[in-house]
Amino acid sequence: MKTSGNGVAVGHDGWLYWVGRAREVEAFYGETATSRRILKRWTRLIGRRARRLDGLGIRHVHTVVPDKLAIYPDLLGRPFPGLDDPPGIRLARLVAGNSGAPMVDLQTPLLAARVEEPVYLRTDTHWTYRGYLTAYRALCEALDAPAAAHVFAGTSVTERFTFDLGEKLVPPVDEAYVAYDFPRRAVRTDANALVAVRESGRAVRARGLFVGSRVVLGNKEAPDPRRVVLFGDSYIYSPGARLTAMLAETFGEVHAIWSANIDWAYVEDVRPDIVIFEIAERFLRQVPNDRIRIDRFAAARARRAVSPTLRERIRRWLR
Repeated sequence: MKTSGNGVAVGHDGWLYWVGRAREVEAFYGETATSRRILKRWTRLIGRRARRLDGLGIRHVHTVVPDKLAIYPDLLGRPFPGLDDPPGIRLARLVAGNSGAPMVDLQTPLLAARVEEPVYLRTDTHWTYRGYLTAYRALCEALDAPAAAHVFAGTSVTERFTFDLGEKLVPPVDEAYVAYDFPRRAVRTDANALVAVRESGRAVRARGLFVGSRVVLGNKEAPDPRRVVLFGDSYIYSPGARLTAMLAETFGEVHAIWSANIDWAYVEDVRPDIVIFEIAERFLRQVPNDRIRIDRFAAARARRAVSPTLRERIRRWLR
């Protein structure tokens, strides 16, 4: 099994971790000048966001998805800086001491849940279904919203798959995992051009064609009628049994946008009751500027990803 240079560390019992190709994760994860500077910038950004959302009368929360390093440090099998005080926890302290903007702690419930069953996949950076359920419940509690019981009563099947860390090894390593799903009461009512191109199967470069995606799900049977705009990354990936699908079983309408930047024009146009911002801890290394128009960005990416013929169809569709 070859791991040199691919950024993956192999821990105990085949557990894989993303540690970066050039020690950039170590430089950020530990208490360094680099991490202090970045987290201070995040603190200022979250404070500005909170003040703007408060001015619009919109409830809001930020949440950081802990890295697997923070939840399973014991299985890494070697010393690593910052494992006792990871960046997401340090950021929450800084925010509490400055703007006081609400942040949802996911590390504590995930550490508690791992006692019963794994909350991260062994060969992936992402959660198991139990991990997603844990985060879903924590967000609902933070927003005074009911968690939908049927989301916790899904069906399951055991499958094998090569996940994001396992595919980086030579040879690739797959994993047996339990795939869950649950009955859906929410339906998709809208999607932008990037989603349309990706789902058409006609994209020349479909892999990685996710940042900039936007979907809207409506649920007439939702126990909570509030409208939510959710900004996030792969943890909210909308077609799967992940946070978007789960939250759409609780709230009347969910707008899910794959972006680390907040599209303020979109927020002001939709005027949601709630804005949720989610980001993986490893992505905190880059601080967004919130200067984006998501559908314009998505349309540009979609045009570049397809053949000239389909590109012209998209141009006409966007008129």
